Amino acid sequence: MALAFRDCIEELKGWKPSEVHRQESLWARGGRASAPTNEESLWAHGVRNRYDSPQRVLRLLAWHASQERRRTKLEKEFYHHAEQWKAATGHLSSISRTLAHPAYLRIIGLATQSTRDEIVRLLLRELRDDPDHWFAALTAITGVDPVNPEHDLDQSIADWLSWGKQKGLI
Repeated sequence: MALAFRDCIEELKGWKPSEVHRQESLWARGGRASAPTNEESLWAHGVRNRYDSPQRVLRLLAWHASQERRRTKLEKEFYHHAEQWKAATGHLSSISRTLAHPAYLRIIGLATQSTRDEIVRLLLRELRDDPDHWFAALTAITGVDPVNPEHDLDQSIADWLSWGKQKGLI
């Protein structure tokens, strides 16, 4: 995934907005009542650089690539298996088949490599950011089930996140 971001960054680096060039050439040819002052020009250049869509995309892609580099081996494995699991089971209606998927079971197995509850933190973060059925994995890893049996999906997520906050994991 990081390779694709680097390719996008390289491709967008050479992008030049044609509208900006047209405006600048109009100023140079006298198409405007008066040429911009040095202060106006600096301001316009600053605004353009800060808010131009390609510049914003470049900053976003660069940030994402830097976050990719900061991920630990465990995080990379976790997100790899999580993406596999979601792609393979997103269409299934059976929760038991979803939870029996090898990628889901590998995520539970990552707990043996986890230090200081790192895998639990990742699961809680994933549950908060992209809610899904992570409850069985969390219960298997922690040995705790803070969910009230009468709660629906949203309430169950809130229960786990509340538990994570109480334990200082979020």
